Parts: sequence; C-alpha cells; structure tokens
Amino acid sequence: MPTHLIIGGGAGLVSAVLFASAVKSAALAGLILYICPLPLCLAGLACGKQIVTLASFVGTVLAVIALGASPGLVFAVTIAVPAAILVHLALQSRTVPDPANAGKQTVEWYPPGRLVAAAAVIAGVIAMFLVLLLGPDMVRYQATIDEMMPVIRDALGVDEEVWTAEATENLRVLLTRALPAVIAIVWITIALFNMWLAGTIAKGSGHALRPWPNFHQLEIPNAMVIAFAVALAMSFIPGVIGLIASGFAGAFLIAYLLQGLAVIHFYTLGMPFRAALLVVLYLAVLLLGWVAILVAILGLGEPLFGLRGRAATTQSQNNTNHTNDQS
Repeated sequence: MPTHLIIGGGAGLVSAVLFASAVKSAALAGLILYICPLPLCLAGLACGKQIVTLASFVGTVLAVIALGASPGLVFAVTIAVPAAILVHLALQSRTVPDPANAGKQTVEWYPPGRLVAAAAVIAGVIAMFLVLLLGPDMVRYQATIDEMMPVIRDALGVDEEVWTAEATENLRVLLTRALPAVIAIVWITIALFNMWLAGTIAKGSGHALRPWPNFHQLEIPNAMVIAFAVALAMSFIPGVIGLIASGFAGAFLIAYLLQGLAVIHFYTLGMPFRAALLVVLYLAVLLLGWVAILVAILGLGEPLFGLRGRAATTQSQNNTNHTNDQS
C-alpha cells in the first residue's frame, strides 16, 4: 500500500478515535477535543493537500460508522472539513519576482493574516450551524437552552443555596446570548492552536512543506474591519440573526486579538527580558478579560495607524543616523 494512503488513513483514524473518546468520556472531553484536528493538520502540513483531504474523508466515514450520522456530521463540519480547508489555504503559493533581484523569481506563500481571517469566518459559520442545529427560531433555540440547564446544574454539582431561581435565570439569559460567541471563540482557538502546533512539529521534524511565518508579521486583511463592525452591530438585533452575528463578532475579535499580540511581539523585538514580558502578557490575556479587549483594540488600530510600519521607519532612520554618526 502506498505510504501516502497509510499516512492519510492513519491520521483520519486517530482523529476519529480522539473525537469518539471525547463523545464517550465527558471527563476528558475538553482536553481531547482540543487535539482532535492535530492529526489532520499535521498530515496535511507535512505531506500535502491530498493527504489531508484523504484523512478528513476517512475520519468522517469512521466517525459516522462508530457514532452515527449526527455525531459524524458534527465531526465533519467542526473538525474534518475546516482542517482540510485551512491546510489547503496554508499550502497555497505563487511565484513572484524577487524584490531584491528583479531577474529572479521567489515563492510567495499564503499570508498568515488571511489564514487567520479565513479561520474566523469558518468559526462564525460553525457557530451559525450549531445555533440553527439547536433551534432555527428563538422559541426552539430557547427551549433547547432550557433543556441544557439541568445538565449544567448536575455537571456543576452545586447545592440549592447557590442554585437559586435568580441564579438560574441569570445563567439562562447569559447562556442564551453568549453561546454562539463562545462556540466561535473556542473553535477558532482550537483550530489555530492545532495549525500552529502541527506546523511546529512539521518544521522540527524537517518535513514542513512551507516555511513557517514569523508571528510578529501577522496582518489581518483590512476588509475585516468592516466585517467586524457589521457583525458587532447586527449582534444587537433580537432573535436568531443577532445570535448568529454574535458568533461572527466573537471570532473576528479573536483575530484582532492575535493581531494585537503580533504588534506587541514586533515592538518587543530585541528588548531585554522579552520572553518574561510576553509570558506575563499571555497570562494576563488568559486570566483578565479586559486585557484581551485592550490588545484586540490595539490590533484593530494597526491597519488605521500602521503602528508596525511607523516603528520600522523610525528604527531605519535611527540606524541611518547611527551609521552617519560613526562615519
């Protein structure tokens, strides 16, 4: 049997087994779901587009056979197909004239910022899919949320003193409004983490099919500013439309959070104790919501003010002045 068939089939099998384990074991579901796309992403970034397509197909078929049509469809929509799309995009390239030498050609790979933007759009679509799956209208959507409340209560294991009628209603309202955004945020975080981890592993093993980009160069397409503004405005519309828009807004927010982090990575290049500063920053982003919002605002301001471009110009001028002073 050809090696590429073994790799593709094996990656699909591992991903499907991880997904089935998460479905069957509630205790480990969160951790396992985080790495379900990893075999697919790794197979694609190390072996090519055809391999990730085969792996996604095999994983979907096995998930349907093992778990049934509905869980298999969820696996396909949330894991297999998105992983294949992101890998296909990441491996897109074209030949362009070399800026440093007009007589030569160089390979230009799919920009990482556009890859993040694509992941944000996919996250919004997946949130929309799951919202419509829970209920195509607010009546049925709310009924599904109400059915989830006892399950959440049992999972939390809180007593009657904590689980008051007021607390239950507050959680119900919060879950109703925030669920699409939470779904989109969690999905894009998982997807991009697995793409990064798979790329790191492929690069470390010497099998990466494309050079891995520098994070500080991440640049979200400018058109997403408008898309984010529209999604944020529409999220205030009552009903299912507002819920769907909130999913897209949540995903776009994470995209700009990453761009804000990229700006900070750029500005801290060459700084002493840079690693420690970045560790503190990431912990603050994870633990303090307002820090994440501030970093996302910084990312939103990047296309408007060209922060990295200005810093690069200033640095170039300083280097020129320093050279002139020495001469």
